[in-house]
Amino acid sequence: MAPSRLWEECVRDLISCVAALLAGASVFQASTQLDEPAVGLVISDVTVVSAERAAPLEHAYVRIRDGRIAEVSSRPIRGVEEIDGRGRFLIPGLVDTHVHLAIAPGFPASMTTADAAANPEILAEALAQDPRSYLYFGFTTLLDLVGSGERIARWNALEVRPDAYFCGAAVILNAKMSYVRHPGFSYAESTAEFAKVMTGAAQEAPEAVIGRIAGDGAICVKTMYDSFIGMTPSVEELKALIAAAHARGLAVFIHANRREAQARALAAGIDVIAHGMWRNPGEAPELDAEARGILQGVVDKQIGYQPTTQVIVGELDMLRADYLKRGELADVYPARLIEWYARALDKNPEQTRNAGAESRLQGTIRRGAEVTRYLAERDARLLFASDTPSAQLYTNPPGLNARLEMDNWIAGGVSEAKLFRAMTIDNARMMKLEKEIGTVEAGKKANLVLLGADPLKSVRAYDAIETVFLHGKPIARGTLSASRAK
Repeated sequence: MAPSRLWEECVRDLISCVAALLAGASVFQASTQLDEPAVGLVISDVTVVSAERAAPLEHAYVRIRDGRIAEVSSRPIRGVEEIDGRGRFLIPGLVDTHVHLAIAPGFPASMTTADAAANPEILAEALAQDPRSYLYFGFTTLLDLVGSGERIARWNALEVRPDAYFCGAAVILNAKMSYVRHPGFSYAESTAEFAKVMTGAAQEAPEAVIGRIAGDGAICVKTMYDSFIGMTPSVEELKALIAAAHARGLAVFIHANRREAQARALAAGIDVIAHGMWRNPGEAPELDAEARGILQGVVDKQIGYQPTTQVIVGELDMLRADYLKRGELADVYPARLIEWYARALDKNPEQTRNAGAESRLQGTIRRGAEVTRYLAERDARLLFASDTPSAQLYTNPPGLNARLEMDNWIAGGVSEAKLFRAMTIDNARMMKLEKEIGTVEAGKKANLVLLGADPLKSVRAYDAIETVFLHGKPIARGTLSASRAK
């Protein structure tokens, strides 16, 4: 036989042998998998998008057991219950670190306290829908930025709701520091208590205030700097508060929505600035050198920053006569609540006729976008937060407010990847909950979201949510809608 012919037959036999071995291995592997017991709930053949991975994990299998992620596998595994993940994307549940829970937006602004008492069924419907609306948009963890142990316990006792945590409020007014608790479920209760503490509080040492906040179960502290309501704590007062909080392992947030407030926060070494840099009366929308210098300090010190741009858009929307006709509201507000708001608007049509306010708000919206862009371009430590509701406005709907905030971030130059991180692992780390939430990894809570599109490619993927997993339990998105018709 010619040498070339002999070589061809040897190669052909070798290929046949390798093919046989591979076929045998496949049969063995399939047999082994079939022999494995079916355990828990398995999401099969899904693309996992999670911040700890350099790239999404395609064709993954995720097992959920006892409310936690038990396994993330690149090989097929079986479950007692299985969900087909083909063509879908599995991400961690989203985190919003600036909400005010169990407060129906618009109460009692459009409905007086007396009206609310006379219409308990409407208020009950609104409060019952509130947690479901957050879940509808994929938010499974919330931080109530001014709460109390009592209020959070009442929220977390609900069967279907995002997991909630809270910051305790440390108010510094006229050199007096106090802990303001917010046990109530309405602005009326909270505002009354807040006013009482502001006017009658006795001086407490920072360590005593922080001790009470920590004892109530808070995971962080919030203070305020706002010259419009007379709260202008000094750098030394803020530093004392921060030192006492850090000694207890608590991060400190500050309500600081103008340049002088953010400069004071920067000088004190605050952990997180809540709100963008809004404008003082007569101030131009464009950032000047001083404002840019303050923001650069935020970047350099890696201070957490919550732009909360939708806050101002919500105020502008209050001037829109057709706002309540938006189709998305049917998913987040009960129909009778929308009808109440519409009747209240009919009684006060002048609310939508303020050209001066519209021009002013549009300028502040432009300022918010410029602040976001400046920080995004310099890779600042942006933390996702919606401030829902920012005030007694029906234009801050739970869940939807955060979804609109996402659009504002993208319009302000934030990449889809940075937005994703801000809503997952970055917020989890700020809350010191990264061992529990923020990524799709074995051992963590099975608070997850299944989408029909890739969130790293388009923010519109968050409109394609199909299923929300809460402590391992799958909840079809349509069942969370206020309309319940989808």
